Formats: sequence, structure tokens, C-alpha cells
Amino acid sequence: MTDYRKSGWRHHAGGITRRAVLAGSASGVAAAALGFRPAAAQSSEPVKIGFVFPFTGRLASYGESAGPGVDLAMKMINESGGIQSLGGAPIEVFRGDDQGDAKLASSEIERLVTREKISGLIGVFSSTEAVSIGTLADQYEIPFLSPSWTTAKAFTIGSTYSRTFNLTGESFATGGVSMLKYLNEEKGMNAKKVGLIYDGSEYGRGVTDIIKENLKGTEYTVVEDIPYTTPITDFVPQVLRLRNSGAEVLMSAQYFQETVLLLRAMDSLDYRVPFVGCASGFSDTRLPGSLGSAIAERTLGAPVFGPVAVSDLVLYNPLQTFLDRARAEGHTFGSDGLDVNWFVLGAQALFIYKAALEAAASRDGKDINDTLLSTQIPRGSDELIVPFYDPGLAWEETGRPLNQVVPYIQWQDTEMKMVYPPDIAAAEVKL
Repeated sequence: MTDYRKSGWRHHAGGITRRAVLAGSASGVAAAALGFRPAAAQSSEPVKIGFVFPFTGRLASYGESAGPGVDLAMKMINESGGIQSLGGAPIEVFRGDDQGDAKLASSEIERLVTREKISGLIGVFSSTEAVSIGTLADQYEIPFLSPSWTTAKAFTIGSTYSRTFNLTGESFATGGVSMLKYLNEEKGMNAKKVGLIYDGSEYGRGVTDIIKENLKGTEYTVVEDIPYTTPITDFVPQVLRLRNSGAEVLMSAQYFQETVLLLRAMDSLDYRVPFVGCASGFSDTRLPGSLGSAIAERTLGAPVFGPVAVSDLVLYNPLQTFLDRARAEGHTFGSDGLDVNWFVLGAQALFIYKAALEAAASRDGKDINDTLLSTQIPRGSDELIVPFYDPGLAWEETGRPLNQVVPYIQWQDTEMKMVYPPDIAAAEVKL
């Protein structure tokens, strides 16, 4: 695995490839954004990028954190001279609020394509949307680049214009199973009876199906399997089933809001077993504050582990440089501020578009998409601010991201500590 602390470019033997050209043209994104390159005179005509996400409704917290990340990336890119290959054209982002609903997403995308004439889209948000309307990208011939959806099913819909760069359900699932085995085999947890509880949507089922497949034929036994339907306000019946099943460890794929409710229900029934989360809701910096200090102290000490897409605990230079800029702009993170994960994922989407636009030297959606298909941005380069790609960011034609790795945190004294993989661990696992 590449050292998280190192930066640099990979050498391509035999000359410069198209991917190398893209990487080279993209390499100035963060450096330019931080003021290391003088801004050139900008074209008056901006490149328009749509951004369809939930900004109101049950899932509004995701947009509330991702939105400022996108805004900061736009500011940084434009301050550094915009898109140089397009005469210094600035990027302009147009928002659409889908509330996490596919029908609303479809209408907002149509509005942005037909009225605003966008060249690309940041979105769609959910796995359900990716499966049901992902092919709209091919219909409109503009790329959809999502920082959020995770389902493997979206890679089978026949789209070559829709892709995600978030950790996928496959990565969350296999990462969770790897963490479970590490805790048992290396740390002596001795918990082989597994209880599964998960969001019954495409997202939750997709992750859990892969977990079950990976546990087949092993020493681990699934003793309870509980999907649920949202919205849900009371997890007490589900927790009673888990407790009665004799589960020694729990695994779950669900959103942050339901994670809070589930942990509260477990606390009300004084049910404490190790919890290996398989979604970013278990590593959300807002978790202790949302639970309340007393409940957080009890439930998060169970112990609870969560996968990390993005965290300031990861000593990865491009990420830390970006977060330094964000803090200098007045942004705060954690229970009293924005969620750092979604803030950075939003910004990363726009930095990817910046790299693709520079290489394509075109506003045309098809040209931009063709360039994205050949993208490989190396780990450690300034424009790849998310830390979970090794050796670099790339996609299959189906939109499946390649080369993902999944770090894990443990909640210790209501604070997140990086504990896995061992080469980046800042603390020892506590059981």
C-alpha cells in the first residue's frame, strides 16, 4: 500500500500516455487553488456544472455539508485562473434540490440541462437514483459524477456516462468483512455470530448481500438478518430481535440518521455488543453530539467501528492542505460544524471536473466524458484530495471506480481514532 504521507507522480515507461497527459494537466488544481500559480485573464463565458443533491428534507444534512465543499472548490479553481485550456473560463455551479427522491432528481436534471445548458453534473445522490435514472446521463450526453452513491447494481444499467467516486457498496462490504476478521484474528475479539441490520433500499441490500456472500463458508455465522424500511422512528423491535438471536457482533449498512436512532434504541435496552459499521454513518463526526454525551459515552464504547471515506485523522498531504484552506475560510467541522467527509467529497467532484475540462479543452459533455473515461489521477497528487485510492483514481467504462481502500476508525472516549489498516493506525484497538 502506498504511504499516505507521500506525494508524487507515477512514471509511465515508454512515453507519455493520454492518462499521463490528463494527470499532468490536472496536477495544478490544488496548487493553483492555494495560490501557487498566478491567475490568468478569464473568459467571460463560464463552464456550467450542475449539482443535484438533497438540500432539504430527511437527507438535507448531506447537502448542507457537501454544498460548502463544492463552493470552496469553485472559489479555489476560479481564483487560480479557471480552466486554462478554455481561455481561463471560470466554473459556475448550478444547484438542484432532489430531497433524495429520484423523480425530483430527474426533473431538476432536466431543468439544468435544458435551461442552464450544463456541461456536467455532480450527482445523483442515492443508489436508488443511480439505478433508476442513471441512464439520463447517456440520454443527455453529459457526465454524471457522483460523490455519494455506492451500489454495484448501477454498474449494470448500461450507462457509460454515469459514475461514482465514493467508496462503493462492494468496498464498504469487503472492507467491513476484512475489519471483522482483523478484530477476531489479530485482536482477539472472539465474536463469530453476526447480526445484520440494514436499510432495505437498494443501497443497504446491496452492501449486505456482499457481506453475506463473503461470510459464506467461513467460521462466521449470520444469526439474524433484518432489513427495515425508512422512514423509521423506533428501532426497539429490531434491537430485541438482535439481542434474542445471540449475535456477538453487529454489522450494518445505513444512513447517519438511522445510525443515531439505532444506537439510542440499543442504549435504552442496555444492549452492548461490538458493532462493525459498513457505512459512513458510523464514522460521522456529528455522532456523539447527536446521541447526547451520556448516551454517546455508553453506546460508542461497545465498541463501535466505522469505515472512513474522508477524515482529518488520515495523514494524507493533499487532504490536509485542502482542510487547512477550508479552516482559513472559516469552516468548522465536527458536531458543531460541517461533516468533513461530505464537505471533501463535494469538493473532490469539482476538482475532478476541473482536471477533465483542462484535458478535454472542451465544454461538450461527450468530450468531457471521454476524458473522464481515460482519467487516472495518482494517489498523492494535489488534485486527488480523497485518501482512499491506491495507486490512483480510475474507472471502468461501467462507472465502477478502481483501486479503493477502506480505513477504519474506532470510537474511543467519544472520539474517533484511526485503528486500521495498521500502517496508518494512530491508536490501538480497544475491546
